[in-house]
Amino acid sequence: MNKKFLSAILFGALMVSSTGTFVSCKDYDDDIDNLQEQINKLATKEDMTSQIATLQAALTTAAKDASDALAKATAAETAAKAAGDAAAAAKAAADKAVADAKAEAIKAVQAEIATLKKEVEESTDAALKDMAEKVDAATKKVEDIVGKIADMVTSVELVASYSANPTGDGLTFSTAIEKENVFSEGITNAITFTKGNQIQTGDKFVVRVSPTNAVLTPEMISLTNSQGQNLNEFLSVQKVEKYNGLLSRAAGNNGLWEVTVALKNYDEKAFSAVTETKVGNDTKAILFAVQVNNTLSTAETREVISSYDLTLDWQAYTPQNGLNFFVNEKNVNKIHNRYSASENNTPVEYKELEWKNGVSTTVIGLDKSNTNVKQGDNRQRESVYPAVQGKALTISLSTKDNEVEAPKNIRAIYVTLDSQNAVESAPSEINAWNSYEYTGLNTVVEGTSTEITINGDNIIDDIIGFRVYAVNYDGTLVDPDGKAFYVKLGKEAATWETVNTVVTPSANDATLVDMTKSEAEAVTLSKLSAPYQATWTTDKIDNNQPVFHAYFVDSEGHEIYDTNYMLNAALERVDFSKVVKVYTRPTGVDWKKYEDGKEYNGTLTIKNEDGFVLATLNVTMTKEIPTTLPQGFSIKDKQVIDGIYNCYMIADNWAASQASKGAMPIENLINFGLGQADQYNVTFASSVKDGDKDKDVTVNGAQSIEVVKSYIDNKTEHATKVVYNYGKISSKKNSAGEYENVIVEAATFNTVYCCFYKPEVHTWAWATRENLGLAANANLPYSTNLTYGNNAAAPTTAHIWGTNAIDKLFSTALKDAYGSSLSIESAKLTSDATGKEDYFKVDFTKANVFEAIKTDIGSNPKQDVPSTLTINCKDSYGHDVTITLKMVVKPRK
Repeated sequence: MNKKFLSAILFGALMVSSTGTFVSCKDYDDDIDNLQEQINKLATKEDMTSQIATLQAALTTAAKDASDALAKATAAETAAKAAGDAAAAAKAAADKAVADAKAEAIKAVQAEIATLKKEVEESTDAALKDMAEKVDAATKKVEDIVGKIADMVTSVELVASYSANPTGDGLTFSTAIEKENVFSEGITNAITFTKGNQIQTGDKFVVRVSPTNAVLTPEMISLTNSQGQNLNEFLSVQKVEKYNGLLSRAAGNNGLWEVTVALKNYDEKAFSAVTETKVGNDTKAILFAVQVNNTLSTAETREVISSYDLTLDWQAYTPQNGLNFFVNEKNVNKIHNRYSASENNTPVEYKELEWKNGVSTTVIGLDKSNTNVKQGDNRQRESVYPAVQGKALTISLSTKDNEVEAPKNIRAIYVTLDSQNAVESAPSEINAWNSYEYTGLNTVVEGTSTEITINGDNIIDDIIGFRVYAVNYDGTLVDPDGKAFYVKLGKEAATWETVNTVVTPSANDATLVDMTKSEAEAVTLSKLSAPYQATWTTDKIDNNQPVFHAYFVDSEGHEIYDTNYMLNAALERVDFSKVVKVYTRPTGVDWKKYEDGKEYNGTLTIKNEDGFVLATLNVTMTKEIPTTLPQGFSIKDKQVIDGIYNCYMIADNWAASQASKGAMPIENLINFGLGQADQYNVTFASSVKDGDKDKDVTVNGAQSIEVVKSYIDNKTEHATKVVYNYGKISSKKNSAGEYENVIVEAATFNTVYCCFYKPEVHTWAWATRENLGLAANANLPYSTNLTYGNNAAAPTTAHIWGTNAIDKLFSTALKDAYGSSLSIESAKLTSDATGKEDYFKVDFTKANVFEAIKTDIGSNPKQDVPSTLTINCKDSYGHDVTITLKMVVKPRK
């Protein structure tokens, strides 16, 4: 043939060896070279029938997806129109049109595939080539709509599930012997049970296949033992469906399929022979694997096999003798029935029945002739269920009261009106019920769940009664007279626009987690009529929920509602149309529990007094790990200049030579902004002694950098890094399995530890009139000119003025040094020409500090002698501080 008839499954068959593993690249290339020849050999009627089954399965899944998308878009459009959001309504209408068009396209192709299937089944060998081309064309048409529909299965794995197979490794079958019965006369799809007929009840298991887009069909699956013997003669695969339930151990939902199997017939000896073996004196169960057959009728066998974990068992069939079910999310035990009277207190005469012990195919009534029934099932005081017009009610049989767990021994159910209890204004009530439109009513459905919907004009707030009947596999009734439940019809709820928020941890301190809030997101909500009760549910962390709360803010910034303190407090007074923004707060005490980047979902459901949902709001909160610094962070202006931070250290004792160390608060360096001071970490290189070596020191923003005096030298640069430590807020662990701090770098520079008397910033000069507080025209109390042999006007330490560019507290006379932070060690007055103390000695410990060396005739200088006064001091740290000032020695006249 000219065109390839080859689905992804067939193509995969050329890529995989008979052991289920990939062949080499060379083998693959050889396969491609001979592709056309292989295709010609593979194109059999059986191959085409298998391919059509695959197409039909893909279309069924796509049809459901399109239906769900259409329903979602319709609800969104309704909500947007109710809220007056034209843009949202237009988008929803467009989505609705796309989903509707896809649904119609799928429906049309489904009809074509059904016709093609019949043509293939009726085709002759001579027409196979044409049929193969038609199937190939149909495959392309289907894939144009739904995408690539199948790939070769390369692996299969058994997984455990909560609903299908809790352990994942055991199948239990039973055999029901039918009793003569019809379930039920006059009902659509009634089931006829034939006395003595053997019915095999099935069991289920779940598999995961790779690739995840591979499509499984019943004919592809078989069970096999380790010797390669399969159970095809004993076991039938009844159906294979996509699995969307919960898994009992981590496995991921992609590529999951639920497989239903049952015995073809039961013979005790034959069953034991294939499922058990003797090991010594013990009887052991034979282990089976799930085998997926990728083989076409004319191709080499190509299969993949799971682990050998499945065991098969048989037990005697036990019919169910009690009816339990859920209506949507609510168990029937909590839903009203008319046990003694209607809602308007009209008495009912009908007696609700229950089995006492065994079960039967017929019920005579509550009288002495039937000793196996009793009156029961009083739910008179329970509330009616709030049903929504036009929205399906799902009735699911269950073995549990708290969750749906489908029973294995019930064959079929149907739902009808509870006509025997339609007693209000008889017969007007039953006439009204019969006038409404229903889907799914009075139709027997094989399995343990069914759906009904209610439609009609002017039926809002009406109450309607239904009765559910179920039958066991052996034809006996699960409940002697079925079980009733009553609903009240209401309008469909408004679905508000989803609010998506992002919360960024600011600290790992447990006390701060619930103080962190997200940015407020804009939202438009509608006013509700008589809200009565609200529920708030979120995803769980460690089985605890809610994991966050939502807060509703009006245009003036007031919180007018929240899901924490105000969930049901004065709900009827809340006008949701005034809400303009919503933000969220986490409720946990440990940020590590919240997964990084995970979107946590919350749903606010608001109901009226009858239990009808008025509106739902979906809110999400995503934890986002911060990558930037807290808002408002900066290094304080003019602290770091040209990459250098001159850190002027505060002495632990200002008295001269008494300080052992100096410190500087980090708050003097950093603007913390919205960050926590103690989460800023500043690391100073080589700033503390470790033996005879220097090592780095790190302090947080609430502390001070503190170093011993030997490091305070006005010159050595210490590399410095500032970071913000968000703490252990991430859910991720390192290779050692430990949580690490989330660190964001803030700044880098070099630090020099400085004294306040650093020459570049502290200068000395003779005191001015302003320094001394004198008037501008006043005479100075000292003179820098000394007459030989006369020190009457000589200056003192009160006349030597220090000016500090860093802090004016240090700008003072030498005698008043801040905190006695300077001590004079020595002083001298030297001639600029000779560098010698030619004329005066200086002793600042005496009243007359300038003492003439000689006063005799002949030693008087002949001209003015420019001189320098040098004063040597010690500061707080014992560092030398040298003061030099100009003076002149004048000759004695």
